[in-house]
Amino acid sequence: MIKVFIPENKGKIKTSIRGLWLNDKGQLFYDYLRIINTFNINTYILEDLKNKYKQEAFFYVRNNCGYIYNGLDKQIDVLPKVLRFTIGKDKANLKGLIKRLLRDYRGLTIYTESEGYILEVYYNEVIK
Repeated sequence: MIKVFIPENKGKIKTSIRGLWLNDKGQLFYDYLRIINTFNINTYILEDLKNKYKQEAFFYVRNNCGYIYNGLDKQIDVLPKVLRFTIGKDKANLKGLIKRLLRDYRGLTIYTESEGYILEVYYNEVIK
């Protein structure tokens, strides 16, 4: 199963998933996300999604490996490594951990759950 992360407009659809990332200039961006599951993915499907949702890029996960499809140059970046952190409801370390992960990896996904939060980072190498 392939999980494709689809950006949603805040307020339109209730979602418990957030995607945060830094661009090359260090500017922070975030999306409210929902997941669609599919068995097949290729550049034609990704181009259709790009046009339908008016996005420059898409993130998807297949076989525990992350992929970023950049629609501008139709390049796919492979992120073969993954880190997952579970944080309780108290949020005491949440903000600091998010800042550290953004600094070191330039992006992460946050899942809000009843027990707290799951932070997930797909990466190729640590960016210093």
